Amino acid sequence: MTAPPATAAPENSTREKTPLEKIAAELWRLAETEAVGELAALRRMAPNDLPPSAFYRVMARAGFTSLGDERVRIWGRVVHIMAQRPDALRAGDLGASLAAIGASPQRVDMLLSARGATLDDLARRTAYRLARSAEAFLPYRDLTELIRFQDGPEADRVRIRIAQAFERARRKDSAAS
Repeated sequence: MTAPPATAAPENSTREKTPLEKIAAELWRLAETEAVGELAALRRMAPNDLPPSAFYRVMARAGFTSLGDERVRIWGRVVHIMAQRPDALRAGDLGASLAAIGASPQRVDMLLSARGATLDDLARRTAYRLARSAEAFLPYRDLTELIRFQDGPEADRVRIRIAQAFERARRKDSAAS
């Protein structure tokens, strides 16, 4: 690994990093320093179990000071997904990454229409598939925002953004063929 994720703000930037960017930078740092034990613990986290101590260390280093029970479960799922391949984390488009690995429109539809535990499971399986692919990045922003927002206007914006990026990438691929 030679460069931090594309999410990191330039050194001279005055923009404050978002919580997701801070977590991504911390996970990338763990990967770069070959902290295999911590990353393995984060990858093995079960959705409804108490998170490992590695989770709390990542959250503390990312600037979180307190989390309630529900937020621990949500952020635990987020960190679990992001830990699948920290060296490939990018804020980029989930739709474009799904098109790059050849995901079918039906698979994308299932992900976009899912809610609750089904969404958590599909997001986790999508992260696994993207992490195993050499052709795609792991676009943490879209994937984790689906989990964090679940329903409401924010979730709708995320779903539309993913669908648009997927369709654009498919059109671009079919035009190139």
